[in-house]
Amino acid sequence: MYKMSLMPLYTAEAIQEMVQILSEKIARNYKFDVVVGLLTGSFVFASDLCRHFPNKKIKVHFIKASSYGDATESSGKLNISLADDLDITGKKVLLVDDILDTGLTLQEMVKFLQEKGAAEVRSCVLLEKRARRKANIKADFVGFSIEDGFVVGYGLDCAGEYRTMPDIWTLENEN
Repeated sequence: MYKMSLMPLYTAEAIQEMVQILSEKIARNYKFDVVVGLLTGSFVFASDLCRHFPNKKIKVHFIKASSYGDATESSGKLNISLADDLDITGKKVLLVDDILDTGLTLQEMVKFLQEKGAAEVRSCVLLEKRARRKANIKADFVGFSIEDGFVVGYGLDCAGEYRTMPDIWTLENEN
């Protein structure tokens, strides 16, 4: 069983400040055609990020990519869905995810988008955990670097719960 930390790791205000900083940095450094958000964890982050971009004509598409299920550890097997109608041939894509952990999801998604015909793929993550990296990949745009631990809130979940909390919290093992 898990319990929430006593204090949030990042408050809603700190997250919104970081979203603003990231959107400005991306807008300055990457002229993209399409945002591809990874469901379900990035839905809040991707939405907030897109609202800050100066280009209001960008296209947004969401793909479901999951390797966790109801567990707190990745299964190592990525399941991709909702990508059948994704047309990114010749497009510059900004891939948005909530967290870069082992790197396996990001690595597979970049490869998948390249195989779908993307001219270029750059990535943006709100959180990254370097300690658990298994794949040799870095995100192009990173919000916060965090220590190893399981985090929830602001779209991040544990077995589907906690996604709607505006802050990001750490879950701690009660044992």
